[in-house]
Amino acid sequence: MLLKKGFSYRAFPIFFLAFFRVANAVIVDLAFPLYYAQINLNPDIIGYVIAARALTYLFSPILLKDLPKRIGKKNCLLISGVTTLFVTIGYEISLDPIACFVLRFVDGFTLGLFWPVLMASISTVCNLDGMKENDDKKDNLMKRYSIAWNLGGIISYLIGTIMLFFVEDIFLIFHIALIFAIIQFLSNFFYMEPRTESSEQDNNPNDKNPNRENQRENIQFPIFLPFFMVMVYAFILGAIGLIYPLKSEMLQYAIFTNYLFFFIRMVTQTIMLSKTMEFSINMIKKFLPYVTIAICVSLLIMGLNENLIVFGILFGIIGVLFSFLYLLSFKMVIFRDMVENTNKNSVYFEATVGMFFFFGPIIGGYIATVDINLAFYILSITGLGAFLVIMLVRKKIISRE
Repeated sequence: MLLKKGFSYRAFPIFFLAFFRVANAVIVDLAFPLYYAQINLNPDIIGYVIAARALTYLFSPILLKDLPKRIGKKNCLLISGVTTLFVTIGYEISLDPIACFVLRFVDGFTLGLFWPVLMASISTVCNLDGMKENDDKKDNLMKRYSIAWNLGGIISYLIGTIMLFFVEDIFLIFHIALIFAIIQFLSNFFYMEPRTESSEQDNNPNDKNPNRENQRENIQFPIFLPFFMVMVYAFILGAIGLIYPLKSEMLQYAIFTNYLFFFIRMVTQTIMLSKTMEFSINMIKKFLPYVTIAICVSLLIMGLNENLIVFGILFGIIGVLFSFLYLLSFKMVIFRDMVENTNKNSVYFEATVGMFFFFGPIIGGYIATVDINLAFYILSITGLGAFLVIMLVRKKIISRE
C-alpha cells in the first residue's frame, strides 16, 4: 500500500491496466504481419495497417491532454477500455486490411486517454506524503509499473508461442486478445484516482517546492533527450515488429518462433528493468554509449543472418539493450513531472512514442518492398545516430546525487 495522510492508495489497478493493455496490443500486433504475409499482402500495406493505431496516437495525447482534468482520470480509462474492447471484437468479425486500419485508427485515438493517464498517476503517487521523501519507494513504484507492462508482453508472447506450436492457426490469437480486452475493461473499475496536493500547496505559498533539495529527481539534462531516446526505442522496435516477421516468413520459419523470439526479448528486457530501475541517472549515462553501439551491431547482424538460433540470441540481446533506452527516458520524464507538478511531459512522452511507433513500420514496410535486409541496415544506422547524439550531450546530463 502507498500512504497519503492516513488513507491507503491501491496501486495494483494501475499495474493490472498496464499489464492487460500491453498483452492485448502485442499479441495482435505480431499476428497481423504474420497473417497478411500468408495471404501475400504487400509489405507497405501491412506497414500502414500496423501503424494505424500509432497514427492517431501521435497526436491524441496532446489533443486530449486536458480531458482528464474535466472528466476525471478514471472516466478516461473507461473510455479507452471500452474502445479497445469493441476494436478487438471487430477483429473477430473481419481482418480485412481496410477494416482493421479503421479499427486501429480509432483505438489509437482513445489510447491518448490511457498511457498518459497511467504515467500521470505514477507521477502523482510519487508526490504523495510518505513517497516524495523516499527515493527507494519511488524507485520501487516505477519498477513495479515497468515490470507490469513488460510482463503483459511476456505472458502474451508465451501464450502465442504455445498455441501456435500445437495449432498453426493465427485466428486463435485474436480470441486470446479479446479475453485480455475484457479483463482490461473490468480492471478500470478498481482504479482509484490519486489525489494531488495542489490545494495544500496553495494554502502555503512559501512552500512551493518542498523536500526537493536532496531528492534524486533534482537533475539537469537537455529537454529533448528523453524524447529522443524513446524516439529511437519506438522507431526501431516498431520497425522490427514488421520486418522480422516478414523475414521469418521469407525464410519459412515456423510461425510460433516469431512469438518465441519476441517473448525472449520481453523477458530479457523485463529482467534488466527490474535489476536496473534503482540505477542512478549518472550510472545509466555511463552505459549508454556502449548500449547504442551494441544496438547498431545487433541490427546489422540481424540483416546479415539467416540462422534461427542466432536470431533467438539477438532478440535476447536487444531486450537487454533497449531496457536502458526506456529506463533513461522514463525516469527523466517522471522526475521532471514530479518537480514541475504537472503531467505535460508524460503527455509529450507518449505522443513521441506514438509518433515513432507509427513511422517505424511505415518506413520499414516501404524499405522491405525493396529488400528486407536493407531495412535492418537502415535501423542499424539509426542506432549509430543515437550513439553520436549521446556522445555529444552526455556531459550535459547532471545529476546531484
